Amino acid sequence: MHVASLRLELRLSDGSARREKRRLMHEIEDKLRRHFNVALAEVDRPDHPGSAVLGVATVAASKREARDTLDRVAEAVAAHPLVEVLALSQREL
Repeated sequence: MHVASLRLELRLSDGSARREKRRLMHEIEDKLRRHFNVALAEVDRPDHPGSAVLGVATVAASKREARDTLDRVAEAVAAHPLVEVLALSQREL
């Protein structure tokens, strides 16, 4: 069993208000949970409406499978039209 995590620093173009940020983040989180079966949470900057830091974790049978899942998660977030990925880092635990 292998555990890996991903940290995504995001700029939100729809983030002019807390309510809009919360709606956008819930939409992204729900989609990622459904499609990739990962655990995730906003881990930093909860009060900053134009940015967010998303933490994602996955458990897999192999290191490669865990990395591949997190790569696909990062690609899915980057493809969102209202989000820009500023930085990302993966870590195996």
